[in-house]
Amino acid sequence: MRFNTFRYLLKQGYYSLCKNWFMSAASILILVCCLLITGCAYLVFQNVEHGFDWAYQQNLVVAYSVSGATEDVNTTIRETIEGMENIESVEFYSKDELLQRYQDEFGDLLDDLQEDNPLQDAFVIRFTDLSVFEQTVKQIEGVEGVDTVSYNQDLSATLVKFRNLVLTVGSWVIALLLLVSLFIIANTIKLTVYSRRLEIFIMRSVGATRGFIRFPFMVEGLILGFFAGCLSYGLLYGLYILIGRLFTFSSSFQLISFSMVWWQLLVGFIVGGILVGLIGSLISTGKYLREQTE
Repeated sequence: MRFNTFRYLLKQGYYSLCKNWFMSAASILILVCCLLITGCAYLVFQNVEHGFDWAYQQNLVVAYSVSGATEDVNTTIRETIEGMENIESVEFYSKDELLQRYQDEFGDLLDDLQEDNPLQDAFVIRFTDLSVFEQTVKQIEGVEGVDTVSYNQDLSATLVKFRNLVLTVGSWVIALLLLVSLFIIANTIKLTVYSRRLEIFIMRSVGATRGFIRFPFMVEGLILGFFAGCLSYGLLYGLYILIGRLFTFSSSFQLISFSMVWWQLLVGFIVGGILVGLIGSLISTGKYLREQTE
């Protein structure tokens, strides 16, 4: 394609966009809404993942060695647990260290236990994957020298179910919104194609190819998608920063910083908007040209 022809087709796409400015603006606004909801769903999922990782750190498993366990026994227990597949970290606390921690917290109430410490040496364990929580706990319980294992089974099961639910619902929401956006863009371009049906008929009569006819509409869809993507990104950034300032969940858990996901959202919005615009224009023009040749 010669440069002059390419420039002409670009001008035709821009001219069509300006001529049908009301429908173009409506398409951009609707696509912005779809992209915003999609971006919000993505941010919700990212924060759920962040919260899930944070909850990992709170959902600890504590294994107690048998009473009177020697240093060699405790060393063997630790090495055995660390060698398991689903173990992230193991921290050892002797019964004297545990008693000192309790005394620091409760003061003089535990002074009578100083001479006869009833506590047991403990191993604080963090898992890598909570989905196999029960299997890993059973492995720890079977380690020789381990007396009891303390953990919150209900919390781990609830976290896994909630994470899977958010992932499933979020995926369906994003897929549905993309389909809605395609439908909107396709119908907008279809109206533009219909308004220029006489011009298209003349171009086909003089031998214009389908690609030549469809290119201006592709430019129109690309511009619509690009502007919608940029506008969506700016609005989502402002909205997320506002929410982060208004809501504080706890001193230990905070929303993820926007700087951690800004480039994924920017690329996703712009590329997603452009692709939706291009595919929508291809669908509408392809359907119209097929109808004209039948």
